Amino acid sequence: MSNIGYREGEDSLRKKNNVVAYFFLFPALIMFALFFIYPNLEVIYLSLFKWAGISPKKTFIGFYNFQVLFSDLDFLKAVFNTLMIAFQSMVVQVPMALILAILLNKKMKGNGTFSTIVFLPMVISLVAVGIIWRWLYDPEYGAINLILGKIGLQGLQHAWLGDVNTAFLSVLATINWVYIGFYTVIFMSALKGISPEIFEAAKVDGFNEFQTTLRIRIPMLKETIGVMFIMCISGSFKSFDLIWVMTGGGPVNSTEIVTTYLYRMAFRRMESGYASAISVTIFLICLVLIALQLKLMKITAQE
Repeated sequence: MSNIGYREGEDSLRKKNNVVAYFFLFPALIMFALFFIYPNLEVIYLSLFKWAGISPKKTFIGFYNFQVLFSDLDFLKAVFNTLMIAFQSMVVQVPMALILAILLNKKMKGNGTFSTIVFLPMVISLVAVGIIWRWLYDPEYGAINLILGKIGLQGLQHAWLGDVNTAFLSVLATINWVYIGFYTVIFMSALKGISPEIFEAAKVDGFNEFQTTLRIRIPMLKETIGVMFIMCISGSFKSFDLIWVMTGGGPVNSTEIVTTYLYRMAFRRMESGYASAISVTIFLICLVLIALQLKLMKITAQE
């Protein structure tokens, strides 16, 4: 009987604790519903209408916005550019960040200062970064062309952001400058979590630096690298402010990404229904890409 009474008392206490927990969670759940769930449901609803945004009149057109969207060459170009940013982030930023992290983890003079310099771009507002690099790329007064002129390479001087052949590459260079330092700091933290004894054992076995990285560091950093790949994918959809300040998506849509195209449709052309369809599509693309990456991480972890 005493055990039964004890269990009943324990169950009663657990229920009371649950009520208290729900009571404190309730305001957060209300905020989440109001500022996340409701806006997203509203966007899905608006994607089924032709609507100018400021007009009270909405015309129901079903999935017509989505039909137009997937035959819209400008949108497809924006999707391609966005995916290219994600891809090059994974193949350029992550490997370079790993190399820098390995070098900075070694006990060398000036490592602390250099680590600060590497991380500095992440502290600066992306709008400010965009303005700074737009000045650097300026064809007449930019530092890049001035330096090329000073060292006798006038033939390489260029309107970097004004040419469809170089604008996207110039933007990619700026994005890499911003994010490599951030990923470097993450890798440095992850490397510090690996026991030094493992590296000492590798030296005893005759491993050089390259072999140690290939056989020990990378396998032990698989989860960190996987998370970074997800960040690269999500980050490619969040380059709006940088690209909008530098090029506005031009010239001739050469630097257009899905978020700049969304902004253009919603606030320049006032096609809010169409812009809502773009938002829904962006969400689905992100969902699929991140799901694939998580699946790949799971498969890799099982090997």
